[in-house]
Amino acid sequence: MFTQTTLRSFYALLTLAILTGTTSALPVKVVHIDTPQCDPLFIPSEGVHEIGDVGVFPSDEALFATDQGPSNFIPCPPMNDTTLPDPVVEMRNLSGRDWLEVWYVANRDTTITNFDGEANDSLSAPVHEAFRIDNDASDPGGSHHPLIFESLTPDGIWEIGEVWRFVLQDYSNTLGLPPSALDSLGVGDASSPSAAGTVSSSGSIIAIPIPEPSTCLLVAIAFGVVILRRT
Repeated sequence: MFTQTTLRSFYALLTLAILTGTTSALPVKVVHIDTPQCDPLFIPSEGVHEIGDVGVFPSDEALFATDQGPSNFIPCPPMNDTTLPDPVVEMRNLSGRDWLEVWYVANRDTTITNFDGEANDSLSAPVHEAFRIDNDASDPGGSHHPLIFESLTPDGIWEIGEVWRFVLQDYSNTLGLPPSALDSLGVGDASSPSAAGTVSSSGSIIAIPIPEPSTCLLVAIAFGVVILRRT
């Protein structure tokens, strides 16, 4: 039987493997709180990366996003405002890696109603709407599924080169920025302005990468050592 200590050791090893198994990608630290809005929100404190516009972000944290117009699908009906648009964001994974868990975090000037909680940079107050981008396959017990399209395997894993489409319910941005503006480094209040000093991003995509096979093997070996020491 695995003890809680053993399991914590495993998760610590897995996090270390994710952090050390990267190239130029840099993890971000995000804090979050849950709300009863749509579904529970949980974002780990370690091993999370920000993914953004290919012209700004490192190649192994790059995506290409476009706006696809309004959606007829309402991901969180109890909170829907019929007077506001529900735009679809399409994003292609250009990072060269698969991502296991993916979240959207709104910037300060963005408002949505289909959020699972609030998140922000770890040094700031968690005051910005956020949700996990998932579907029935990746969250079968949940009630909020903003992911409406996967171009490859429909499993909630954002694969290399795969296109995802998700809904931002009742989206608005006080600066007039589009939903697909995902081009500033930093999550929430840590989002950096452009060279001209203006805010150019309406939100952030953060995710947990799937470790490389060789890294997974090292984790399995290390986990085996942990178990032997406890038997």
